[in-house]
Amino acid sequence: MSGDRPREVELFGPLTASLVQALPEIERRLDRRITVVGGLAVLSRLGSAAHRVTTDVDTVNRRLGGEPGQLDVLLATGATAVDGAGAMVATPTGDVRVDVLEVSEDQLNDLPGDPTDRLYVLSHDWALRSATPLHIRAAGGGTTSEHTVHVAEPGPLIATKLQALPNRASVKEATDLLDIVRLALDDETGSVVRAQLSAADVLLKQDAALHVERWFGTAAERSLRLIRTTPSGSDTTPDTVALVGELLLTSLTG
Repeated sequence: MSGDRPREVELFGPLTASLVQALPEIERRLDRRITVVGGLAVLSRLGSAAHRVTTDVDTVNRRLGGEPGQLDVLLATGATAVDGAGAMVATPTGDVRVDVLEVSEDQLNDLPGDPTDRLYVLSHDWALRSATPLHIRAAGGGTTSEHTVHVAEPGPLIATKLQALPNRASVKEATDLLDIVRLALDDETGSVVRAQLSAADVLLKQDAALHVERWFGTAAERSLRLIRTTPSGSDTTPDTVALVGELLLTSLTG
């Protein structure tokens, strides 16, 4: 994509605007470009079809041997530690939580035996390697914030969301499931998801398929109940959950 102008996306709401405003501040403190995953990445990929708000910035990093973790770097700049996994970064409109998800060279060279742990490493590394730049503009609270940042692609985002499901509290599990449904069925991202998952690493596809079979097959009724607890997912039908499972499995196993 060298030489191409980054695609632009418009987001709305004061909370989202504060997150976008925090992006250059995070990069300044880290002295490097970041790659966004998580809720803000989902909102950015869906754009006008966005279905929820998010309250923090999730980034992914591949840490080389001997390199300090990005969370440690943020804390060294004066950010405040939160829950041992994140940091609060000060911005002109208030503090923003930043969570850093890292994979190491050692993990990639000696992959975990557990499918969920292995999918964590493979999906986040994929998200980092394949991320593309977006110019995000967010308006809310009387201000507009904008920044160009690397954002995970839809297929890798679904893979990371699938990996997170076993370890989530039910509220987070519900939003992750709805994120997967929306990314898989959106007019713009749906075909991208299928193409990217089809072309993914064989081992990643096997591990992701196991998670699809569980949450959209064996536990589909429970997944539907959770999705329906979210404001934007209350009208989700069993057929929708079944369709998403079928589309994802076909892409991963076909």
